[in-house]
Amino acid sequence: MNGIWKRRLTIITRLIFTLVTALFVGGMGGGDENLNDGLPLPEKNFVVGITDRTGMQTESSRLTWEGKVNFRGKYGVATVSVPFSKISQVDFRQAKTGTSDYTIATVTLNSGQQLDLSLENQSNVYAETPFGELEISVADLRQLDFSE
Repeated sequence: MNGIWKRRLTIITRLIFTLVTALFVGGMGGGDENLNDGLPLPEKNFVVGITDRTGMQTESSRLTWEGKVNFRGKYGVATVSVPFSKISQVDFRQAKTGTSDYTIATVTLNSGQQLDLSLENQSNVYAETPFGELEISVADLRQLDFSE
């Protein structure tokens, strides 16, 4: 009788070890599959002309704002999210208060309608350029010109 319990205990121990090992190995995962060398990659490729506040211009692709393909900001007291697919151009300017943590983005929609969004200065735009990956804060942008 003692041998049967010993054998069952060995089998149960091996089973528990196998399950725990499988959980650890399965939980390791491959990381975020939506990242390519740190650059957030959107599902749709938006080709955009970028102009920074110094006037430097570059053509880019795979544009995202904080890894997303929309701008999310304050419109009055509401928060709105505007998909890139509805945007033709965005012009950026500093908020009128000197110590503001926000940049005003005048978003021109494909329909011609315009709206002003307040975006946090510390938020970033990411894109691919012919010379490498680009990251720029919203506070350093002058204009984004979207094209298909």
